[in-house]
Amino acid sequence: MPRLSLTLALTLCAGVALSACQQRDVSNQDTDAARETFQAANYPLEVRYDASLIRVDGEVSNYFDNGGWQLSDDAPGDRLILLKLPESDDVATALWRLGASRDAKAVANCLSLPVNAQAMPSKTNLAGEAFTGFTLGDAGMSHFQNAEGYRAVVNDTCYAIDLIVQGTNGEVYDPPRQPPFSSDEAMKRLRAISDGLSFTGG
Repeated sequence: MPRLSLTLALTLCAGVALSACQQRDVSNQDTDAARETFQAANYPLEVRYDASLIRVDGEVSNYFDNGGWQLSDDAPGDRLILLKLPESDDVATALWRLGASRDAKAVANCLSLPVNAQAMPSKTNLAGEAFTGFTLGDAGMSHFQNAEGYRAVVNDTCYAIDLIVQGTNGEVYDPPRQPPFSSDEAMKRLRAISDGLSFTGG
């Protein structure tokens, strides 16, 4: 910038608020504009997530999962939000689910692992709370499911977060089909959704 123009700009800025002269952070604004916020009606939490994700409402069930509030749906609870990666198809689907329950049995068994699950070696911090984590894999009749689960009891409430990649072996199709993403890639993207979880108090 020429010396005269720079001097003029500094002089103009001296007469107005500093914030008016600072460059606007367009990248942050674009990020905020591309995000949605979910606030649970009966639980003190919210989730900020990428607007490209598909929110799934209504009844959902598949080969391994009845679409309830958590993987081991053996007590009453609420499925709060279910998000799906937009590339998901009938070969492979990736889901992020948040569920909660204040049912006494659900709270008592909240940190118990589902059958055949493998415990993660350490706690995972999500939204300032320590969650017990586990992994789970299953396959049968050309179907597969890989899952990561996170559980915590906060203020007498069981919170369940499930990351699920599931689908069908593409080799059973004629011609064979390729999944829209690898299981590892999908899990990495699902883990990022958990970063948008926060407890709002109350």
